[in-house]
Amino acid sequence: MDIMETKKKINPFNNSVEAGLRILTILNEAFPNSFDLQNLVYLDYLTIHSADIDKTMQSLHPAVPYRSGEIMVRSSIIEKGLNLFITKNLIEKQYNINGIEYKATENAMPFLESLEETYSTKLQEKANWAVRKYSKHSKKELKKIMTPRLSEVNNEFNIEILQ
Repeated sequence: MDIMETKKKINPFNNSVEAGLRILTILNEAFPNSFDLQNLVYLDYLTIHSADIDKTMQSLHPAVPYRSGEIMVRSSIIEKGLNLFITKNLIEKQYNINGIEYKATENAMPFLESLEETYSTKLQEKANWAVRKYSKHSKKELKKIMTPRLSEVNNEFNIEILQ
């Protein structure tokens, strides 16, 4: 494989590093609580697209069409990010009566505090909001909260296309 082929396969957005950093931030905000993969998928979506759920908020990522479909594909990207950050001893995998859950390690906070970029700061603010507001909800409750809002997101762009 030559260098050009390698460059084409690198995706700067929604890769395992970016997803892992977002999840690490969420887990750090929730420390010492742990979450399973599906709850992390919901909390990740809420963190980056907060305006979809709360119109008074500004989302971290731009409002792109059909972003509600991200929920479907997000788990594999997040899982790769979790595994990457587990190898760096920033996230730990726990096996308990609820199944497999993930938790930030004590190394997470010093690592995240060393990040000073605007994106990292805003990510921490949004993750804090998502964790405070939604982390106590079950998967079933989160799905019930998010499903009507995600339908609105899809319709919002479908209506724009028709106009």
